[in-house]
Amino acid sequence: MNTLRTIALSLLTVVSIFSASAQNYGYSDGEITRSLVYNKGDFDSKFYRIPAIITMPDGSLLTVADKRIDKLQDLPGRIDVVARRSTDMGRTWGPYITVAAHDSLGGYGDPALVYDRRSGDVLVISTHGQGLWLPTPGQISVSRSHDGGLTWEAAVNINPQILTVDSLGIQPIKCNSAFATSGRALQLKNGRIIFALVTRKEGVSPFPTYAIYSDDSGHTWHVSKTPITMDGDETKIEQLADGTLMASIRNRYRNPRMFSHSKDNGVTWTEPVSAPTLPDPACNGSFIRYTYDGNDVLLHSLPTGGTRDNVTIFASTDQGTTWTPTYQVLNGPSTYSSMTVLPDGSIGILTEEATHLADAAHLDGYRIWFTRIPAERVLPKQ
Repeated sequence: MNTLRTIALSLLTVVSIFSASAQNYGYSDGEITRSLVYNKGDFDSKFYRIPAIITMPDGSLLTVADKRIDKLQDLPGRIDVVARRSTDMGRTWGPYITVAAHDSLGGYGDPALVYDRRSGDVLVISTHGQGLWLPTPGQISVSRSHDGGLTWEAAVNINPQILTVDSLGIQPIKCNSAFATSGRALQLKNGRIIFALVTRKEGVSPFPTYAIYSDDSGHTWHVSKTPITMDGDETKIEQLADGTLMASIRNRYRNPRMFSHSKDNGVTWTEPVSAPTLPDPACNGSFIRYTYDGNDVLLHSLPTGGTRDNVTIFASTDQGTTWTPTYQVLNGPSTYSSMTVLPDGSIGILTEEATHLADAAHLDGYRIWFTRIPAERVLPKQ
């Protein structure tokens, strides 16, 4: 990355931070557009985390995130899942909409978002109640919208279909806790909806990670016969041109990203293989296939180096064997991200961004920004 590019990124970040303090939540240099979507203090919440974004069939953008009302930490806690929409390619955003509100059982967190082509519904998969480190599992829950995210039905607990703490239970997964990978879930070519579930057993170090899938628009759910990995973390799934599923697995040990494959729409999975050219600072990232205008490229966004800084988009033209960094979204402390392809072929990405004064743990929290990037800035040079 050349010096002029680095200087431009630094200036962009400075302008963005200044704009936020001035209540002017936007920036554009004619090509790159930035807008602030979830801001600390908005909608009576101290913190926001865990972004997800999809492009709807009408071209509008739908985002969801954790509204962490009084603490930055994960579940359990007072956490709601909330949504915001844009009808102008991310320049401006509509009001905050509550998808799932905390109740006597606890909060809802770590949302995964998917549009169902069959029904026209939008689904949000989240975890309700308990966190990962508690002895009993939270409820893996599905919220549903029939109107593009404007209104939401009450969340439905799907634990009775997929997991239990009872060693004699009928559910395929026996575990003490679990959570669905946040960001974007996926609908396959055949209509199947699929997401990854990270599980934990008390006293056991590895985290088996399973594919959870539905063939009836998210009403009934099934578990893969084999795990995606026997020891993983947040995992994203994409479908390649030949129908093969490819899972990108967060590495718990700050080693390169790992990938597993499925030839039967997610029922069974291969042994994960490391991708040495895709560094992973133990962070969730976004993984999508870009097929606009004759391209067929895999894109992955992750913080770079050994820390959670400088979210960067990587590209692969060889089905994920090798990865090249093509675009640094920002210069500064940053963590989770979520990408989507916009109607004009440009890339939209949500990023959790701390300030340049942030400590190593980012305890002051994040703002969640949207950045619109022309495709030619992201795709590998021909």
